Amino acid sequence: MIFERKAVRLWLGIAALAIITGCVSQETKRDAINDINAAWKKEYEDKLDKNGTRVVNASPADAFDAVYASFVKLGLVVRQESRALGLITAEGPAPLPLNREEWDRAAEADKPKAKELLRRHIGPLAELFRFEPEGIDTVMTATILGTARGSEISFTMRLREVAPPQSGLPRRDYPPPTALTLGLDKLWAAVDRELAARTRKP
Repeated sequence: MIFERKAVRLWLGIAALAIITGCVSQETKRDAINDINAAWKKEYEDKLDKNGTRVVNASPADAFDAVYASFVKLGLVVRQESRALGLITAEGPAPLPLNREEWDRAAEADKPKAKELLRRHIGPLAELFRFEPEGIDTVMTATILGTARGSEISFTMRLREVAPPQSGLPRRDYPPPTALTLGLDKLWAAVDRELAARTRKP
């Protein structure tokens, strides 16, 4: 019963937002989301600089296999792979590689900053904003390069629209900052497990 009430409130909120944002011009909506993208692009680049690349004590072949297995076990589908180039591209419906609980936790952390940016353009309507993972694919790219100390693994994480948003607001190109942090942490943990499993093999 509690879950049903929450679901009803959620869908009523989405419906209200869709109706109200219908009164806001497309230019205003676009400017609002562009502000969020600009702010998050900087955070995205900073987070990738800090935690998007690591050197692991493994051969490029083992590192490649570990990343591939990590993507699959986290629910992503590998769309492109090249051992020669050390490239893997995988994707899946958002909130992957996070589960819904992790996504909601990240959304709560990032919502105040997003609302602050939106208020400049749509005023109090910003209070109805929510991070909707529906209709979005997460696209992950990994590059694996051999180094003198082993292998360098680098990740990127972007969003791609596959269905129109329920809210009526344009989509964002970059994941919410906290979702990116949690996603990278989850990927690195998966890679560490896969590499450890390969080390234990006789």
